[in-house]
Amino acid sequence: MAPALFPVRVVTVVLLSVLCGGCASLEPQRSELTTRVGRSDLSVAVMRTRVRDLARRFSGLIEALADDLAVRSGSPHVASAMLRFKANAVPAVQSSLFQPDPLAALIDTWALLAQLEDYLPRNAEGASPELLAHAHDSLVALESELEAEWREVTGREDVTQTREKVHAWAAAHPLTGPLVTRVSTTALLASLTDATGGGLRSTAAGLVEDTRDLTARVDLYATSLPRQARWQAELVATDALRAPTVQAALAELGRTVDLLDRVGAIAANSPALIERERRAALDALHAERLGLQEFVTGERQAVLADVGRERQAVVDALHAERVATLQQLDGLARGWVDHAFDRLGPLVDRVFLWLTLLAVLLGVGGLLGGLLLTRAWRRAR
Repeated sequence: MAPALFPVRVVTVVLLSVLCGGCASLEPQRSELTTRVGRSDLSVAVMRTRVRDLARRFSGLIEALADDLAVRSGSPHVASAMLRFKANAVPAVQSSLFQPDPLAALIDTWALLAQLEDYLPRNAEGASPELLAHAHDSLVALESELEAEWREVTGREDVTQTREKVHAWAAAHPLTGPLVTRVSTTALLASLTDATGGGLRSTAAGLVEDTRDLTARVDLYATSLPRQARWQAELVATDALRAPTVQAALAELGRTVDLLDRVGAIAANSPALIERERRAALDALHAERLGLQEFVTGERQAVLADVGRERQAVVDALHAERVATLQQLDGLARGWVDHAFDRLGPLVDRVFLWLTLLAVLLGVGGLLGGLLLTRAWRRAR
């Protein structure tokens, strides 16, 4: 019996091994960076969800910040600078928050906000200190949300050291051009993970986006890309207006307007000429109107005469057709009556003949019956 049970035991062990492997594969995926930083119980999916939500909010808040500063400043230069600022900052924030590793996205966005806090006053020259302070406070509020996420990841309440490192790195790498040329935060991320118990490993960079990340990215881009395209178009239009050829054309247009103003002044000084021209134009227009009215009246009368003749011809044709139809119907009626009487004569003669024969038969029968009755009466006597 033991040899027979051996294959069954082997199959059972294999199935249990497969099930255990499947259960192990269903465990929440963890980032190497997250494990090294501190809170290893946070899965990549949870952190990604929280970071992706920040991407949607931060894009809208930075756009609202730039629009508010542009409107409240009342300066075309500041409005143009804020247009360029949000056209660069919004895509940069979205790209940083959509990195495959959520922890790397968190640190990169934190460093980007620190750089923007220093870059915004230099970019919005001419804005009042109050407006710049309000914009700086808005960026600091966004940075506070990232600090709260960092506390949740590391499990530490004091993030002063991390904030100092981030701002020191941002001060050492200020933004001097387009945000797509900013220095990578890989070194900063490595120093922060070294300080918390581990170094940056290649497995963290090897994380890939799943379907939910791609869906979130597409949803965000679907609402953001049309506005970014409009900003780029406005920037192109602004740069085009500043081109030397366009400036020369505008100057030429200004000289043309001045010339038209002088011509208008000359025309204003010649009211008699304008009045004569006006009267001549009105008289010509009146004559044209009378000629057109006479032409239209003649055409209308000719059309009415033609319509009357056509109507009379139609009426005559209808009358002739009606008379011919009545005559044809009268002939048909007479023929039907004559034919009916021709068929009715023999029928009436035959009816009278049968009636006569019937009367004769009835008379003969009556006589025979009388004779029979008389004979019977006599015999009875």
